[in-house]
Amino acid sequence: MSTSSGFTTASLTDVLDESVHTSDDQDIGDIEAISRDFVVVKRGFRKIHYYYLPISTIEGWDGHVVWLKITEEDVKRNFERNRAPDPASYYFKESLADQPKRAPPAAIHRIRMIPSDYKLPDYGSLNAQEASRINTCALCGSSFDVEDELSNHVGAKH
Repeated sequence: MSTSSGFTTASLTDVLDESVHTSDDQDIGDIEAISRDFVVVKRGFRKIHYYYLPISTIEGWDGHVVWLKITEEDVKRNFERNRAPDPASYYFKESLADQPKRAPPAAIHRIRMIPSDYKLPDYGSLNAQEASRINTCALCGSSFDVEDELSNHVGAKH
């Protein structure tokens, strides 16, 4: 990571295999490959979709998700293609070590780090009332003194 014009940045190679979300918070897949000009997002397992996104469509990376400046509709309408990225033109995570001659690391763009909107819940310490809810059946709301009783209940009733 480095700092560029006041922002912390990371190399696009750092985000290979990361999840990609659109500006309307839709998960469109994971980054399959990168080049100097594009990131290729792969979505699906049986019916695979490839999205060839220009680098300019990326808002930033929050350490977990790569965020786009555009909506899912824009992605599907403008950037979907029915072909896998060509290994001769794109970097893939598993083959980065084998591809140093194609482009120097400086040729790969950097991505701006952005703050994450996700905040971990503060569970704090449990008081007696909260502790009694730990062994509660999520399906029917029945409470149990010990975890084994809850497990027996779930196995027998649900």
